[in-house]
Amino acid sequence: MFAIIEVKGHQYKVENGQVITTEKIDEEVGKEIEIKNTLLFYDGKELQVGKPYLNKTIKARVLEHFKGPKIVDFKYTPKKRYRKKRGHRQNLTKLQIVF
Repeated sequence: MFAIIEVKGHQYKVENGQVITTEKIDEEVGKEIEIKNTLLFYDGKELQVGKPYLNKTIKARVLEHFKGPKIVDFKYTPKKRYRKKRGHRQNLTKLQIVF
């Protein structure tokens, strides 16, 4: 049994008990959320495809909030002594899928 869901503009293939990492979701740690954007659902017998979404909700539990790896942006203009270095760390959320 698996489903394809959409969370914050990204699509994930999920199974029961699977842990996924998504963009930050503003919910407390330990709280269960409902994901209504289900694109596809397969229960072992029947494949259901949404146009664009199905009338199913997938539940997920928020495990933790954390920051991703640092991404460094470096601008450089030769012969002009122009250098600019910036870093960014994306806020992420870890979810556990519960069917």
